[in-house]
Amino acid sequence: MKSLLALLFCLIASGAFAHKPSDSYLTLERHGAAVQGQWDIALRDLDVAITLDANGDGEITWGEVRAKRAEIVAYALSRIDMVSGGTACPLEAADALIDQHSDGAYAVLRLSATCPEPGPALSVDYRLLFDIDPTHRGLLQYVEDGRIHSAIFSAESRAQTLGAGTAWQQLAAYVHEGVWHIWLGFDHILFLLSLLLPAVLLRHGGAWQPAESFRAAFWDVAKIVTAFTVAHSITLTLAALD
Repeated sequence: MKSLLALLFCLIASGAFAHKPSDSYLTLERHGAAVQGQWDIALRDLDVAITLDANGDGEITWGEVRAKRAEIVAYALSRIDMVSGGTACPLEAADALIDQHSDGAYAVLRLSATCPEPGPALSVDYRLLFDIDPTHRGLLQYVEDGRIHSAIFSAESRAQTLGAGTAWQQLAAYVHEGVWHIWLGFDHILFLLSLLLPAVLLRHGGAWQPAESFRAAFWDVAKIVTAFTVAHSITLTLAALD
């Protein structure tokens, strides 16, 4: 049992260091017919899509990004569409800049668009990286008339109408994405298993023994899984609202 636990925690540690979720951060603000925004996309993701690391040394330099600026902009804009009132709102982007996030360097695109009419709700069709990484997510913050809305784009939820959902619907979406992201992550599963072991096994007299009753073990497991899922959903929400 000791050897099994040691192996489990080693796997957890290695998985945690390897885990780098693929997220992009999209901010849009609408004033009448005009839409302004910013799109942050990880350089490591762009490297997979359009090969930024020209010399293959494992490091992406500013020179390599600068050489691919036009291609970065073209690639990103080909993966997103905006529509208002059934009419397209053509997006434009300035040259790619670079910003540092906690998990690495990101390309930053300044976005602008003009919709035909100021009134109808804005719909976004987001397709970035889904053909390469189906676990990728786009975290959106949308501001209109002083109200802030948030959304998560995923391979299963690519097209969304902004501001249409209630706060409860947005919360449900975050919980759903949090659960799905946990089960897709090998390191998440291992960490969750390490939390669950004390719920079904108890240490008595120098030996591991099963829990006294199924009911007690079940409720302990339920509380741990719920707390882990809620915590992961909260971090997802904070990332989208940052």
